[in-house]
Formats: sequence, C-alpha cells, structure tokens
Amino acid sequence: MSKKSIGMLGWGLAMTMFLGPTLKLWAQGKLELKMALPLDGPEFIQPSGLVMAGKDLLMVAGDHDGSIFQVTLQADKAVYKEWVTIKRPKDSETAKFAFRGIASDGKNNFFLISGAACRILKVESGGHSEWTGPSLLDAGVEKGLFAGENSGAEGILYLGPQKYLVAASREPRGLLVVDLSRSKSTIKPILMDNSKHPIPKGRHKPDFTDLANTDKNQLWALESAADAICLLKHNGDGFEVGEYWSYSHVTEDSKYRYKGLKMGLGRGIALDSQYLYLVLDNKGVSREADPVDKRPLLLVFTRPR
Repeated sequence: MSKKSIGMLGWGLAMTMFLGPTLKLWAQGKLELKMALPLDGPEFIQPSGLVMAGKDLLMVAGDHDGSIFQVTLQADKAVYKEWVTIKRPKDSETAKFAFRGIASDGKNNFFLISGAACRILKVESGGHSEWTGPSLLDAGVEKGLFAGENSGAEGILYLGPQKYLVAASREPRGLLVVDLSRSKSTIKPILMDNSKHPIPKGRHKPDFTDLANTDKNQLWALESAADAICLLKHNGDGFEVGEYWSYSHVTEDSKYRYKGLKMGLGRGIALDSQYLYLVLDNKGVSREADPVDKRPLLLVFTRPR
C-alpha cells in the first residue's frame, strides 16, 4: 500500500472516530403507539397545535379563532371542550387569526401563533389578549422564508420571558428566534430546508408543522410531510435536526389511514413525562376502517428517551 493510501486510510479512520458520536444523532426509531383516540366534541374541528400546560393538554384549531380547547383522554375517545374564550384585541375585532400553534409559560399565559397575521398573540387565562411583538413576515421574507404557496408561521415555543421560537412551515422551512426582552426587539430567521428523514413521493417538501419542548429543555419539531418527529439541537447560533422517530407505521395502517389523503396529516405535538401526543388534521375525511367516522385522531405514543 502506498504512503498516500495509508495516509488516506488514517484520515478516514480519524474522521470515523470524530464523526462517530455525531452520526448517532441521525439515528431513526419508530414511535411506540399506546392509544389512537378519535377527537370528540360539539362541532367539526381542524386541530392545528398542542401544548401541555401543567397537567392539561390544550389545543388550538385553525378554524376556531375564539377558543383554546382542553383535551381529556377517555378509554375510547379524546374529548375536547373550550378552555379559554379569547377576547380579541380592539384593533383585531374582525381579523382572521387562523391559529397554527400554542405555547405556555406555565403561569396561565398562552402564546398563539397566528398564521394569517404571522404574529404572536398573548392570551391570559381569563381570555384577555394582546399582540406581542411585530409581524414576523418581513424578517422571514428577507431570509427567504414564507415564499411558497401555503407557507407560513406554524408552531411556537416559549423559551423564557419575551423569548420565543417560531417555525416557518415549508418551501423553505425554517425557524425564527424571537427576542422581545430588550429595548430593541430581534427576530433571527434560520433556514433549515434539508430533512434528515426521507419524504414519501408526491408529498410537500420538508416542513415543520409544530414545535414542543420538555422539562429537560429538549426542543422537538413535527415533520408532517415525513410522518416523523425530530429533536432540534443548538448548532452555534442556530439549530440542526438531530434524532428522529417515525410514525408512518401508524398513519399507513389500514385501521388509522384516512381515505384518499396522501399528504402528511400531523398538525400538533406535545409531551409530558410519559407520553407524546400527536394530533392529525383529517380535513373532515373518514377513515378507511370506518367510513362513517370523520373525526380527527389523537395518537398517544410512549415518549422517546
């Protein structure tokens, strides 16, 4: 073997040793399904975001601008009811909100991301609401976000007093780090359009449809187009996609598959100490196994460790 070959071999071994722990970040797993529960309530609903607020699982819906819902798990269904009636800001009494995500500060304040306004709405437990910070649209567009059809803000995390992480859905997807805690607010857009998870043929390009965090400050993202969830890891001043877990074995199962729907249906995720909750938006379409039942599903998985 030539000195050059030996040198290249040594370089390869060195890189393998260096990258070994990093490569583990991209390991794939499958989420373990515990329950699949139809969402049951007083009217048709298209869920779009989940959050754990203490022991309460809360939800927003894109077509219900005036409500935050509580979801309660029962043996054969997940029942939702209005938890907070939102009192609109005076300057937005007739505006369309189209909520796409919800976060909680653990102190009875909620932060909803409006897809229509591309802006954060703070909602108190009594229902009073007010906009917090400016529209995120200009900052995102300047970096190339919000460019595709039906591309918008979708998913929000509370990171601390007046600090948030907002997802830009797709084409291209990305994140916006929002810091309103200083005299001069900052909005930092980050492009993250390369998915580590394969996307089925015919679906949208890589996306983020919701964000979640845990008591250990782990940050999670829902990749609806890939039927997967992933960890978000800090990478210098930005983020990168880490480990991911697939749930396609559930959504492709004939027991849970919706008739004729090929796109990713995952719209909201939340985690507690034991479980990961994932809600599907089925657009009012029935499941193949039950043509009469047009309710969305709440999937309950064992929380990844």
